[in-house]
Amino acid sequence: MTDQPAAPQPVPDPAAPAPAETRAVSGAPAPAEAPAAPAAPAAPALPESGETPEAAQTPGTQEAQEPPESLATPESLETPEEQAARRTRRRKAAVRWSCAVLVFALAGTGAAMAVTTPERTDIPGLATANDGRYTFPPLTLPPLPSGKAAPDRKGKVLHYADLRYLLLPAPKEAGGSVTAPVFPVPTATPSASSSATPSDAPSASPTPSASATPSASATPSASAASSASAGTALASWVPCDAILAEQKDPAKSRGLLLQNVCRAATVREWTASDGTRTQIRLLRFGSSTEGWDTFSSLRSDSPAKAAPDAKTAPHSDWDTVDGVDVTLKDSPETAGKGVPTTRLAYLSASDVVAVITMTNPQGVPTSAFRQVVTLQSDLLA
Repeated sequence: MTDQPAAPQPVPDPAAPAPAETRAVSGAPAPAEAPAAPAAPAAPALPESGETPEAAQTPGTQEAQEPPESLATPESLETPEEQAARRTRRRKAAVRWSCAVLVFALAGTGAAMAVTTPERTDIPGLATANDGRYTFPPLTLPPLPSGKAAPDRKGKVLHYADLRYLLLPAPKEAGGSVTAPVFPVPTATPSASSSATPSDAPSASPTPSASATPSASATPSASAASSASAGTALASWVPCDAILAEQKDPAKSRGLLLQNVCRAATVREWTASDGTRTQIRLLRFGSSTEGWDTFSSLRSDSPAKAAPDAKTAPHSDWDTVDGVDVTLKDSPETAGKGVPTTRLAYLSASDVVAVITMTNPQGVPTSAFRQVVTLQSDLLA
């Protein structure tokens, strides 16, 4: 067999340390061992639940870390003097805003009071345009005599108050007062013997007497005229047959008054600043039946001299007054826009009959006529 060449043996490095076994045999001292290289830090293992490394840190680690200077708040960097100045500025700003809010609140309250306290018609820009209505004083019912009841709505109770106090007062536009009248204590019903009281019955002469003609005795006296100018002053008694001078057929109207026995009569007249002349006449009878019979005849069979051809006017859209029956009439003569120059109203309230006549060559305003009729009905209801 051919001998195989022996493998070359490694030549020992003289600088390399001898094996421990050789050192131990030779008895040479062992050289000092070199320090071991630091081990590389192991990467933190991720928890199985999927939490981030920050969440896996212990609580103590987060508390121990301090925020960097770039994340610090301005307050933490201010000095005590600067913090005090900043608080002072905030307080001043709060005071200024509070004062501004208070000023706006006071201004708004003052403006609201300035608009709501006075009458709307006294505020510029809010006043309602005049539509022809008048300015009357507050309506006041007169006191009743002791033991007497107010008239009911069925006509079974009569009017026991002084008939002159049931007349509508003159408006401000006719020189009247806007102050409510003050009534004296009621006295006994006027007797027929008094010269200032109405007669128990109209004159029975076949022709109209002097009182039926438009003389001083038939028309309101000087005291009545002054009463009309005073507005709320007491009206005067007039004879019942004074109304005959206003009728187209006085003889027929006289028979009506004799049949139903008119007990008392009074009248008030005025002329407003718009030129409208108004006359309100009240007649009292002994019962509601007599009053109704006179009312029915006057409105249908006794044409007025001021408008003998007057036609009945509808008033279904008017506010009705319970206990008062109303019939309206307009003359065929009209002014601008077809406004009648004469308007009549007949009212029946238990034992009292009212005749309202309003005339104006320029046309009687509808609003004024409606106002007068409604207010007079309120006093008689």
